[in-house]
Amino acid sequence: MIEFAYGVWDGIPYDNRKAATPAAPPHLDLDLFTHFNPGNPVDIFLSDRGFLVFNEKASLLRALLLHFRKVAFASCGKCSPCRAGAPLIRDMLDMGLARPDVDWKNLLDLARQMAATSLCGVGKTGPLPLIAALQYFPEALLPGGDAEGGFYTAITAPCIEACPGLVNIPRYIDYIRDGHDDLAANTVLRHYPLVGSCGRVCVRSCERACRRGWVDQPISIRNLKRYAADSALASGVLKPVQSAVTKADRVAVVGAGPVGISCAYHLLERGYPVDVYEAKAEAGGMIRYGIPIYRLPKDTLKEETDIVAAMGGKFFYNQKMGRDFTVSDLFNKGYRAVFIGCGCPQGAYLGMEGEDITLPGYESGIDFLERVYDGVTADNPPQLSGDAVIVGGGNVAMDCCRAAVRVATGTVHLVYRRTEADAPCDPEEIAAAREEGVQFHFLCGQKELVVLDGKITGLRVVDMERTEPDASGRRGVRPIAGTEHVIPCSHVIAAIGQKTDPAMLSDDDGIERDRKGCIVINAAHETSRKGVFAGGDCTSGPRAKGPTTMIMGMGHAYFAARSIDRYLSDEEVPFDSRWRMSEWISQGQLFNDGKPAPLKMHKARVPLHELPAEQRNHNFCEVEQTMSKEEAWAEASRCMRCYRVLSVVTQNPIPGSCANKEA
Repeated sequence: MIEFAYGVWDGIPYDNRKAATPAAPPHLDLDLFTHFNPGNPVDIFLSDRGFLVFNEKASLLRALLLHFRKVAFASCGKCSPCRAGAPLIRDMLDMGLARPDVDWKNLLDLARQMAATSLCGVGKTGPLPLIAALQYFPEALLPGGDAEGGFYTAITAPCIEACPGLVNIPRYIDYIRDGHDDLAANTVLRHYPLVGSCGRVCVRSCERACRRGWVDQPISIRNLKRYAADSALASGVLKPVQSAVTKADRVAVVGAGPVGISCAYHLLERGYPVDVYEAKAEAGGMIRYGIPIYRLPKDTLKEETDIVAAMGGKFFYNQKMGRDFTVSDLFNKGYRAVFIGCGCPQGAYLGMEGEDITLPGYESGIDFLERVYDGVTADNPPQLSGDAVIVGGGNVAMDCCRAAVRVATGTVHLVYRRTEADAPCDPEEIAAAREEGVQFHFLCGQKELVVLDGKITGLRVVDMERTEPDASGRRGVRPIAGTEHVIPCSHVIAAIGQKTDPAMLSDDDGIERDRKGCIVINAAHETSRKGVFAGGDCTSGPRAKGPTTMIMGMGHAYFAARSIDRYLSDEEVPFDSRWRMSEWISQGQLFNDGKPAPLKMHKARVPLHELPAEQRNHNFCEVEQTMSKEEAWAEASRCMRCYRVLSVVTQNPIPGSCANKEA
């Protein structure tokens, strides 16, 4: 454990300056705060849970002043306790640096009033470390002190931290509530261009973190994002303009899926000339070919991928890495950096004994969804004669089920070896599939294809039962003897996962891959080859609740673009203060404070209108509908703006152009 001098955490004071037996907050790993950026020790950390001082020579008063400068700057001005209180407290702390006769009691009363009566998290949490210091360690608030070193503040919220793109969700919800749909969409556009697409298919990790769920139901964050995008696009206020080319270094982006598109977008914003190489004939990647049109209309997707072209990015279609060019070819063409975002384009099969993947009626989920996309866009959807069985429990399996319902003449079955609660897909997708007639077989495992005269006639399955929890608490499953039976069908679709294309890279490319064929990257998204960066599924592999999600991939792209920018500027990868603070929040579980639900009147979540289930048969019309302006306003009004303010003081300056600014 690192040396911890004194502080207050969760209302409990600790003072180790003269203690024979040092004490520390329980359940908090202080080693997390050893360094902020590499080689830069932490002096003081301030948060809504209190403050921690690791260097007793560091000025706590100066740290609180810098902290409150950020609080005053971030105040939205909508409530007087924060609008007036934050500048007053800031100015009193500023005076305290010059002279010792500040009325500390008045300052404490003011801070308590601000925390108790402000309407959002900025005013409620910003004063808390100051209150803790004035209550338990007023003698530490001395004028003077070392004015060198670094300082950084993050104003964030549980929903923001749950979002892999770190989108300022309360801000765009505020804009919707205030009637500025264009500003709401632009808030998201700062992080990625696929706003409307993400507003339809995002996995909503932000909603699982929403504290409104402690009161009644989480905010409908994804649908508000969709509303803002659709409204802004319909009004024409999101017309992209060509980015000025201010850099000489050309960058190649491989893959025009969400990850590649987002990386190209951020690089174009920074003034780089960008070329995008795509193996298919259109941009969009897996969300074009793998997400059915009833969930994501492709005109919406096209409007958003076209943003990159409008900004000046050039697309080279039907160009597959490993077939038409190599990484070395790109460098030989004069590109100074390469970003690889090829995803996992190949579907996995079930691996059953005697399996023949060439059998008619047997295909991977990815191949099936692409076949459906090609047919629907050509106004000639494929037809599955008879019953179909989909094997898997993730979102791809649900997409296959719901697409199969629209093209099958018989019944569609879903086979999954674990329980419904264990299924990694969105529970709402299971509910929608049930509405559309899918028959579910949980705790049911596949055994073999039943084939007669070269045609599939069924899938042999076996009932499963859960085992006792192992050391980690996870329960497995095992077959139940004597329960084998056959589900009659003409088609079996394996939707159990995806994998990278092994032909994409060769050993000559000099890019390290793991045993699953995924590209190995460091925290800055650098590969083992200088100048080559990567992100998305091709680096993480497909995981139904992990990095395979669209929003996670676009988060990768944002930070990879920053790394490429810094690499091309001075050939060193950047340190990202915001990302580091998020690591602290996650690894230290700093938001898991066990605080009770806020006292708010119950206000029901606005339901999303959907196409009735009976109207979905044999068509690919979009099922979910965009909110009306009135519905969006009502839903946005439920947001509690649960911001929290966290600050860090370090012994040395923090790298980055904005990290050390004090206002």
